[in-house]
Amino acid sequence: IIAGIILLSIVFSIEEQDNIEFLYGILGHLDSQDDTSMVLQDSSIIHTGDEIRINVGYSKETYLYVIYKGSEGEFDLLYPDNNKVVIDMTNLPDTIYATVLPWIQFNDHIGFETFFLINSASIQGDLISLCNSYNNVNEKGRKKLAKKIQDMIEDLNPETKQKLASIDSRLDRPVFGGITYRGEDGDELKDVSLTHSCRGNFGIAFKKIVLNHR
Repeated sequence: IIAGIILLSIVFSIEEQDNIEFLYGILGHLDSQDDTSMVLQDSSIIHTGDEIRINVGYSKETYLYVIYKGSEGEFDLLYPDNNKVVIDMTNLPDTIYATVLPWIQFNDHIGFETFFLINSASIQGDLISLCNSYNNVNEKGRKKLAKKIQDMIEDLNPETKQKLASIDSRLDRPVFGGITYRGEDGDELKDVSLTHSCRGNFGIAFKKIVLNHR
């Protein structure tokens, strides 16, 4: 029984654009767990046929990008979706919650499945352009663009610039849609659950998640 509902208040320090923070949840339906949702994190093991889902929450005054690098080195811009970009942010809530990847099954080649979650205080237009161009060229062109995309992602990674690395932490309780639940269901995972926070400096919060697909 739910004893009460508390609206989550996320403190995003946007007045000083140096500090930035977002929430995320990477959930898995693993065959070994009978479709029970599990929290996945960096280095988690998945198998062909397993499903994953990615949810995020971030300040509307910032920009969030989620880029997938497949086990064969292919890239895909998962978020933002060009078909769903909102130009006028005025009427949106202060915190945007989105499912950037609905439940999807892994059926491709085994290897490392990598997700880059990047929250930026400024628009990363060049990165978006490269990712969009990647899908419109032949295989030879994709190899060249893949290197440029990887280099640009690494340039955004604070660790490669000897800056303070982004700090990742597990939330005490899952959050979904900006709401936390008290009571018996407080720790229960739901499809829209957010389970971690990532806080960064210098206008970038950067999280790299590598799933070991066996």
